[in-house]
Amino acid sequence: MKATAWHDGHRTLYHWQRYDESRLADILLTQRVYCSNPGAFNDPWDCKPHFNSGVLSDPDENERHVQWAVDICRRNTPMSEQALESMRTTLLTDPVLAAELIDQNSRELGSFIDKIYRVYCLGPDVGNLLMWSHYADNHRGVCLEFNLHNDVMCGALRCQYLQDFPIMRLYETSEEANLQILLAKSEVWSYEREYRLVALERGAMNVEGTLVTDNNFLQLPVGALQAVIAGCQAEYNKIHKLVSDIAPQVIVKRAMRVQNRYQLAIVG
Repeated sequence: MKATAWHDGHRTLYHWQRYDESRLADILLTQRVYCSNPGAFNDPWDCKPHFNSGVLSDPDENERHVQWAVDICRRNTPMSEQALESMRTTLLTDPVLAAELIDQNSRELGSFIDKIYRVYCLGPDVGNLLMWSHYADNHRGVCLEFNLHNDVMCGALRCQYLQDFPIMRLYETSEEANLQILLAKSEVWSYEREYRLVALERGAMNVEGTLVTDNNFLQLPVGALQAVIAGCQAEYNKIHKLVSDIAPQVIVKRAMRVQNRYQLAIVG
């Protein structure tokens, strides 16, 4: 079973961003959000797969990887069975060449991910001080509050925080293995407790049941965005007027600094 925010017991998730009047107005008017290209993430390891060539020291793993390469060529090239068998023998007896093949596929898959996938990042703790500082312009921005009682937000996937880079194998094609590439992060990021909406750009490829973006934008169900929270150093009155004028059904809240604690209070 996928580790979703809904199954983890969350009914609300949050997204922090700088205050940009035109950007916020577009979200309120269209009920759509901009999903990032993984290539633009601030973590250079994020969504950057690397298939571990070290597994080739295991004869069984070596055999599986070589068979994977042969099967791919059999399906996609006009190579004869004799040529395929020659390729198989070469890869089995030349570990350097086999490792180069794995490294090449790592680079190609990274580019493929950037081309077809789009990601929207969320967190469960509206009072997370570091999220306000890092993603909401030092508390001068806003936080969007989404309810999970709809078929889009409820499927946000939990990120995995790991001490060691995950071992990935070329021949693994399961949904779990594919998602691991998009959800695995270093444990230094664990304070974010991140969940992700993972979508495919329309026309990139067809996967039934997957969210779809159009030019990076994901359309949300009506009512998914339920509140806009102004940071404790944001221009609250300006934000309140913008939201009220465009989408009066969306609640406007305010993060306020608790004077004698390292804590925020959300009011409104």
